[in-house]
Amino acid sequence: MEEDARVTKDATEKAQEEAARSKDEAGLAKEATVKAREEAARYKDEAIELDQGKRQVESDLAAARGNFAGLKEELLRREIARGAAEEAQNKAHEDLENE
Repeated sequence: MEEDARVTKDATEKAQEEAARSKDEAGLAKEATVKAREEAARYKDEAIELDQGKRQVESDLAAARGNFAGLKEELLRREIARGAAEEAQNKAHEDLENE
């Protein structure tokens, strides 16, 4: 009977130790889960910021392309106007020389 009590006591102590280890491991797992969630939230926030930055860069690029196209058109108009002015000047010189 004493032997049974000792075996039961040993088994109970081992079960309590195992329960304490399991509780500690569960606490560590819970902490790891909380940290993982916090890190995931940070990554999500960073991803949102990067996406907003990307959209701003895309918008700026589109505006720059539009400005560049407008500058190219203006340059072409000025080249045409300069060519027309040179032709008019040459024609005026020719007319003066012919008179």
